[in-house]
Amino acid sequence: MTTGAETTGDLVSSNPAHSGLQVSLTVLAEGPFTKSRAAGQDTLLTTTLRVPVERIGPGPRSARFDVIVRRPGEKPFSLELGSPTPPWMIVDEKPPDTLPELLQDSRFLAQQVYAVAASTLALFESTLGRRMGWVNGGRLTISAYDRVSYRESGYYRDDGLIRFGHKRDGRTSKAVPLALFRDLVAHEVTHAIVDGYRPKWADSHAELDQIALHEAIADLVALLSVFSTQTLVEQLLTQTENLDLATLDEVTLRNDLFRLGDGLFRRGTARPSLADDIVADWRTVPDPHLRGGAIVQVLLRVVARLWLQRLDLPGGRSSLYQVARAGASVGRQVLSMLIRSLGYMAPVDVTWEDLLRGILAADLAVVPDDDLDYRGTVLTAFAEAGIVLPRATDLSGVAQFTDLRYPVRLAALASDPEEIVRFLWENPTLLAAARIDPTRPIAVERVRPTLRVGPDGFVVSEIGATFTQEFRLSAAEARSLGLATRAPVFIRGGGQLRFDEGGRLSFAALKPILDPDRQRAKLAAAQLATRPANAAAPVTRPAAAPPVPPQPSPRKIAAPPPEVSADRRPTFHP
Repeated sequence: MTTGAETTGDLVSSNPAHSGLQVSLTVLAEGPFTKSRAAGQDTLLTTTLRVPVERIGPGPRSARFDVIVRRPGEKPFSLELGSPTPPWMIVDEKPPDTLPELLQDSRFLAQQVYAVAASTLALFESTLGRRMGWVNGGRLTISAYDRVSYRESGYYRDDGLIRFGHKRDGRTSKAVPLALFRDLVAHEVTHAIVDGYRPKWADSHAELDQIALHEAIADLVALLSVFSTQTLVEQLLTQTENLDLATLDEVTLRNDLFRLGDGLFRRGTARPSLADDIVADWRTVPDPHLRGGAIVQVLLRVVARLWLQRLDLPGGRSSLYQVARAGASVGRQVLSMLIRSLGYMAPVDVTWEDLLRGILAADLAVVPDDDLDYRGTVLTAFAEAGIVLPRATDLSGVAQFTDLRYPVRLAALASDPEEIVRFLWENPTLLAAARIDPTRPIAVERVRPTLRVGPDGFVVSEIGATFTQEFRLSAAEARSLGLATRAPVFIRGGGQLRFDEGGRLSFAALKPILDPDRQRAKLAAAQLATRPANAAAPVTRPAAAPPVPPQPSPRKIAAPPPEVSADRRPTFHP
């Protein structure tokens, strides 16, 4: 038996403790129905993903994932996918040649799920320069062929579980496991990653915008990770009628890129066509998938425009290979910009303007010299959707803080939450800006160092820390804050702080706690979300879309739960 490294020509070490090694694993480039038309043959279009080398136990099970596999109509069973000798990595195998064989191949299904999940996690970790954990700790369990239907597939937050069901398709007589579609696996794993990184974006107190942001990030990671496959981009372009590389323009590029997105999204909850214009009232759409879809369109426009910019360079249109390579490269770069922005947004109550600022600030930290005007392209695309920053916006958020005190030790600042609390307490101007209640405790949720390599080869070293403060105000306290209510009100806020390698504050994204205007807006939004259905005008949805409430309710594994407690969180479906 050969290892995946031997099959693909990868160089590995016999020392299983050697870190940083990767292995190439074969996956479907898009799904079981995407065929390669190279050399006149009609075969499954595959690609390879690079995943970290690690010991794979029966299941398959790794340090971070527990993949459960079952054949149709059977109980789950254990698979041996790893080499019995060091470095124990997964043994790569190609998929069967025919669709009926593929739908019965449990081993390749497990390899597909593990490879896409592990590569998605590695993408976040390498981009953010740190390990990413799950919201409940431990391993993330992925049920690769669950008995649930495709509508019940999704990330079950409280159970640390992703379930992939199956769906009948007119192109084959057998049910198709959703886990064979690369984008759906990447989408749900992204939900789990973002959930572990920013758990309050999707808890019981999160607003619809945070749920929609979850969906937008998951959709973009799914779409752009698939789009980064150069052979798939080539195939998309060859399907374009009357293709002329010399006259390729933004409309053509967007049509091809958006056609791929429409094909991917057809398998889950219905989204609007990405080729349509963004609706003017997209911020008020009650379905989080549809609301987040506007941001997907925004960033895909960024990809198309930066792609065209690449093509206008000398030799950019010399061949279909060059055009596809440029598109795949831009897709990866925009995806990196999006992922880096996560470390530059507050841990609670994020808005679409926060997303824009996070993308710009994160990119500025890594690429100070924006000679290709990536940030200008992002600003323009967001402005077209009505998302703009005030003209005098300080991206760093620290210009107002002068003469800060640093009665801390750098070594402790990078790891000790109490050091962050001390820093906040010793700087009244920072406390005042965050509108922190000094009589109540401050919770520092995480303190982590990050390392990233900029395009100039230099390492960007930072320390990231998030803090929150949340509590319930009595009705009298709420009214004294300016909130019109007769009932107790839960409020919260917090911030993201980043320190440079010298331990100096270099970035701050704050959500002031005792801010009457902000809390009034949140209270009004909460009251609108809980208004009886007959008190508001009906909302029109596409016929194919199942009704989705403003905040999806969680589900248990076996059956719908009884009354859900306040600390339960929503389930994310594709």
